Amino acid sequence: MSCISIEIDENTSQAADQMDFEARDDEQVGVDDQVCEDDQICGEDQVCEDGQVGVAAKEHVMNKTLLQMVLSKKQVHLVSDYVSPSNIRITIFPFQSLAKRWVEFYLESPTAALVSLLQFVVEASGSQYRIPEDTSMPFVYSDILTHSSLYFPNTCIYPLIRKPADVFVHQVDTFLKALLLVANEIPADKYNIFLTEMTSFVLACSESSTRTFRHTGTMIGLKIMTILSDLKSLDDETVKSLWMWMFKSMFEVRRQDIVNDIRLLCLSELGQWFSRYPHCYLQPSCLRIFYESLNDASGEVRQCSLDNISILGRKDELLPQRVALATEFREILLELCVAKEDEISEKSLRLLTDFYQLAPEILSGGAGQLLEQLIMAANRGLAQAAADLFILRRNGLDGESFSQRIIHLLQFFVDSEHEQADYFVDSLFDNCEMILDWEPMIAVLMENPRCHQQSDIYCSSLIAILLAGVKQATTGEIPPGRYTKDLKREPKKGAQKRATMLLAPVLPELLRTYANRLGDIERLLELPKYFCFDYYRAGNKMGQLLRLFDQFDTILFDQTSITLLQTGAETLEFMNRMVPNSHTKSFLNSAITNYKMAWQRMLVPNSAQSPQNLSTRLLVSLRLLTVLSGHFNLTEWQLTEPLLVSLKRLVRERRMPDGDDLPPEALSLYLKASFCCLVWNMEHLKDTSFNNLSMDEYCADLRQNLEDYLFVTFSLVGNGNIEPLAYPSFAYTCDLFVLFGNLCGSSNPSIRSVAHVPSGTEVDILEGFLMDNLLELSPSDLMKEANREELQRIRSILTSYLKLVCLGVMPSMRASKIYKYYVKYHAPFGDIMRCSMELALQMNPVHFAMTLLHTCLLLFVNIFADGNPAGQLTLRSAEFSELIELAHRLAKLLISNPMGYRECVIVFHRSGIMFVFEAIQKKPTVVSKKLPFLRVLKVFVPLLLVQDKIGILTYFEHFEQVVIPTCSTTDMKYLKDYRTALSPRKTNRYSQAT
Repeated sequence: MSCISIEIDENTSQAADQMDFEARDDEQVGVDDQVCEDDQICGEDQVCEDGQVGVAAKEHVMNKTLLQMVLSKKQVHLVSDYVSPSNIRITIFPFQSLAKRWVEFYLESPTAALVSLLQFVVEASGSQYRIPEDTSMPFVYSDILTHSSLYFPNTCIYPLIRKPADVFVHQVDTFLKALLLVANEIPADKYNIFLTEMTSFVLACSESSTRTFRHTGTMIGLKIMTILSDLKSLDDETVKSLWMWMFKSMFEVRRQDIVNDIRLLCLSELGQWFSRYPHCYLQPSCLRIFYESLNDASGEVRQCSLDNISILGRKDELLPQRVALATEFREILLELCVAKEDEISEKSLRLLTDFYQLAPEILSGGAGQLLEQLIMAANRGLAQAAADLFILRRNGLDGESFSQRIIHLLQFFVDSEHEQADYFVDSLFDNCEMILDWEPMIAVLMENPRCHQQSDIYCSSLIAILLAGVKQATTGEIPPGRYTKDLKREPKKGAQKRATMLLAPVLPELLRTYANRLGDIERLLELPKYFCFDYYRAGNKMGQLLRLFDQFDTILFDQTSITLLQTGAETLEFMNRMVPNSHTKSFLNSAITNYKMAWQRMLVPNSAQSPQNLSTRLLVSLRLLTVLSGHFNLTEWQLTEPLLVSLKRLVRERRMPDGDDLPPEALSLYLKASFCCLVWNMEHLKDTSFNNLSMDEYCADLRQNLEDYLFVTFSLVGNGNIEPLAYPSFAYTCDLFVLFGNLCGSSNPSIRSVAHVPSGTEVDILEGFLMDNLLELSPSDLMKEANREELQRIRSILTSYLKLVCLGVMPSMRASKIYKYYVKYHAPFGDIMRCSMELALQMNPVHFAMTLLHTCLLLFVNIFADGNPAGQLTLRSAEFSELIELAHRLAKLLISNPMGYRECVIVFHRSGIMFVFEAIQKKPTVVSKKLPFLRVLKVFVPLLLVQDKIGILTYFEHFEQVVIPTCSTTDMKYLKDYRTALSPRKTNRYSQAT
């Protein structure tokens, strides 16, 4: 098996310290695993003489520490159950034999055994201190802790906060259970000494100013309290006194500790104690601790408190106290519900809902209405919790007619003034069957125009809810923007068939009924996208489909709303794909004919119609044509050239053919329609029916049309004036460069002739336009609400430009001028830049390495340029700090896959070294000006594999030896720091599978 070497630098970072700590721990476990079978003495099946047992146990404990034996993988796995006086079953898994051996050791040598127990606590804290074997009683706990604190390899890393901490705690807890269970059988005086020493030491640890001792001591002390409450009868006054002493001296103090994990540990154990109520030492008044912790700064602590309050709600004995406390802490619970959309807010809301059932007055004073508004929250769990409260406060919406029940939903939706019916339906989707009861909804919509039972706004809301319900039930998708921890997406079984059977027969009538209401008709036009079209094929129901097509014709012709046209075209395309039909082609032909006739009338105006009417008619037909061109291939109508002629004329004259001023919308529509037709023309090249002659002619025409279109777009982008249409022109241009650039790889010479590779001049124009807009406003100004539209425009053109980079249309190094602002403009554009860099990295790692280098060099050269005042700046200047931060952000792009990006990192380092020392032959003195760049290269050193560091170090030392004689002290520091970072240190080897 091949191996990968991972370097551990003990002196450079906390992460390295943690790796070193874990490596030592692995070595220790390895030693543990080498225990021979002879050491496994006094197993469950062994019978030994009493004297032999004592000697063997002592020898075994002395050879290995108690903690090492607890954590040993070769611990004998035995299962034993013990039923406590409180009727609580305690299961002891692997440690009963070990516990018996320690107790026998304790009975033989109490002091030595107690020393080993104190050593167990010290070692569990992460200290490598070994308590001297000759330590005698009485123990001075403060001295032990003082000496132990000097033997921490790293006080920031200890067992309780390492990754397998839960396993560690489980093993320690299980051993303590076994130990206390076995020790429970020894003489009372011996038992009391053992218990007193153990609890006193962990209490001393819990009071330490050293976090590791305090955390570990608290954990062990709380576990002992839990075990004692399970193990002993509640009537045992000695244990009760000890328990309450620990509760007041340790728990009450540590639950207010500054460390989040310690407070969390206290609340977790408190929940364990209360879960056994009334079989525990606690009084109901202690429940207040959970409610007081709802104000804790730690989210985990608040969540733990909520979990315990909710779980303890199942205990009737605690009910009066819980309700009283909930009423007292009502405002805090309400604040948790609305403070942030997360799991804590969801649990808080569900908890208040539970309390509402017990005491409705808890949500008085408008609190209930406030919480119901969370139905529209982006967090799905929180929204569903609010929906449960909404239903509960309306008595489940049962016992009334559909019209009466639906009015509650419609009233809430209308009053919320929220346009997202998708959010509303999703919140109620799993808990309110009425939201999917489409048949009575349809009946209300069909009858309302006649009887006017509902107002227009209620009918519009009902249509929105109907569409959202059908959409989610048939697709299983939750609304965009709503997030959830449950990623399961499944349509409801039979929903599509049921929706089709209910809606297909009546949809044409609904479209006719609500034809004059724009929002309603737009939603109704979307419904067929979720139909099952087998319905029309079976049972001779094509007549219903034809009536539906007729309604589409009626609605889309003469329509002025672009969004409605867009919805109708999408649905029409879907219907034609599912059921190919001649009606769609007839509709397209009519739309194109209408446009051509409107354009001709504009060229040859008729005195019978006013210029305004002609212009309006042209715009109406052009809107429909433009939208249809985005969804249907209109190549057979040969529209590209006529559209381009009209486009060039309008751009040149900026007036309509009748002499009127050109509406801005007209030029925008022509730009989009021409773009769509060019794309469809390019797609038509895949048609195999071309002969050689027709293919050549078609490609020549397409090439000419492309050049004409680019002439128009560049005239808008590069004219130097503020031109609103320059932004869409920029995006269309970049998209065409991507699409037509891909034709370069075609095997057909005719198709290759159509391919367009952007020239240097074209790229310069695009780059200049982008940079002018990108740097026009500061990052802080761009993030202001007043500049939102401007921000979206710039993000759009930035995305379009970077497509050219990440899709290989132009060299990625061209984007270095953009990427150098990755830190400065990270807030408005960081996500776009990062995405494009990740794609460029995957496409060509070597080219991307040079892109990274040039990005860093652009900032570096500005700082240390000759004759530039910035060249006098120190390395602590804001400019150099920005450069280092940029290097760190760029390095994060590569850290996820060191093996996959290995070549990129190597090229980056070698090229960077070459930049620093490129003038070494001719001008050795020039080198010193570039040596600070080694600070940048050092940021990327951790990305190198160990074996690659050796190669880079050798390459670097070749140049280093030449320049050392001419270097100053400062220069030597740059060289030393980079060389030190590359130098191999302690190395552990792991298999490739690891």
